[in-house]
Amino acid sequence: ARRWRACAAERKWLPKELQNADLAFAEKTFRMWQPIKLIARADRGYRWRGELHLAEFKTRARAAAYPSDVIELSAQRLVIETRSGGRVSEIGYALTQNLSGKRRSVHKVRLLPRADVIAVARRREAILKGRVVPRYTTSQGLCRHCAYRAECKPEQHDRG
Repeated sequence: ARRWRACAAERKWLPKELQNADLAFAEKTFRMWQPIKLIARADRGYRWRGELHLAEFKTRARAAAYPSDVIELSAQRLVIETRSGGRVSEIGYALTQNLSGKRRSVHKVRLLPRADVIAVARRREAILKGRVVPRYTTSQGLCRHCAYRAECKPEQHDRG
């Protein structure tokens, strides 16, 4: 009964268009090796009208979808379509709740095309291998909360 209540509570949190969808998977890891190596862990996939719809659950102070959410969902879409051959919606959902868990919001986002996801992954790889110099963000907020701030020393770089 407890699990059913959790599922019922989750359904209420979903966007209206997915409230009658079937849960296809939860917390599942997908892998692909070509044309890029990509491993993506997807929170939820819902099947509705012959298409898979992806949802990511986020707890954060601000009720917003970020570019990183779009990249994450887009990468999931690419690997799931590549591995399964099935259709994954070009619309994804970032479902946010505040830190106390009392406020929840649905953010519908348009996912990146396949070529853009591959380009982002290749750029990341080139940065990690030192072949490309990274650009620093213009967002003070991103820097302030970044796990790599000590290594990066953003205050020593031009953000222009």
